Amino acid sequence: MTSLHRTRWFHPSTARLYAAASIAALGLLAPACSTSSPGAGEAPVTNDTTEPSTTVAASTTAPATSPSTTVTPPSTAPPTAPPTAPPATTAPAGVCDDATPSGSAVEVNVVNGDWNDDGTTDSALSWAEVGGGGPSWFIRIQVAGGTNSVVALGDVGAGFAAVLGPVDVDYSIGAPPGEVRDELLAIVGSNAAGFNLGVFAIDDDGCAFQFDNDGGDPYIIPVHMAAATMSGMGCDGGMGTHFITRMEASTADGTNWDTTDTWIERADMNSLRDGMEITDTLVTGDPELDAYGQAQCGTMFIGPGGLY
Repeated sequence: MTSLHRTRWFHPSTARLYAAASIAALGLLAPACSTSSPGAGEAPVTNDTTEPSTTVAASTTAPATSPSTTVTPPSTAPPTAPPTAPPATTAPAGVCDDATPSGSAVEVNVVNGDWNDDGTTDSALSWAEVGGGGPSWFIRIQVAGGTNSVVALGDVGAGFAAVLGPVDVDYSIGAPPGEVRDELLAIVGSNAAGFNLGVFAIDDDGCAFQFDNDGGDPYIIPVHMAAATMSGMGCDGGMGTHFITRMEASTADGTNWDTTDTWIERADMNSLRDGMEITDTLVTGDPELDAYGQAQCGTMFIGPGGLY
């Protein structure tokens, strides 16, 4: 595959990761992620048709609840109208599982992306159905003119789930159309300690799935801030490649922070794993340290001025 130079969005804290990884990038990346696409808040399109070493631990304090801020689609292009009955979570054999929000669904969020890389804006939904037990959460990927399909997350505990927007797992210029699809970043759980993020996509049959950690469990990216530890997610790219990074920082003296930026790479069609790591030391007050408690990729998903 021919790689061309193309400037993508850089966060200062991850620029050094690209510098160390650029020579190895062509040999490490597999084609299959995203071109640029509309961000959260743009009009959604409706249609008919390894594992990180830490996650956000359960909190003993009052759990975080879903923030009031949601991504609300303009009235000119609302999400698919929900039925009056609760959603089904299964589909006939050989067909993607699908469901739509019921009339009593709560916490409905909408974002845009190009999940099949056909140049047409697609959309994704998240919502909860409230029953006798805890709420059941769903992530639905909607492909314009194609297949709609759902991943049922079930009860995520005291927290919530919410789609955030498109990201790149292993973007590469020059890949054939259909192979540089957007992936979907979503909150898949939260509590007083912070957020857990999951990554979703569609497979070659157009069915939605959540990436695992190459060992059967979901690949989770924790985002949290505490007195002595922080974790977040960022992006890096250049030389025809683009990827997301898992970011961690810790301090023993409150001044000097040991940081680790981990390149998240694709193990296969449905799995992610930790790749190259770059370590550094930053001091309290350094602007680069701010990124280690946030999640951003051009768009601030979690952090000051962000969606959450």
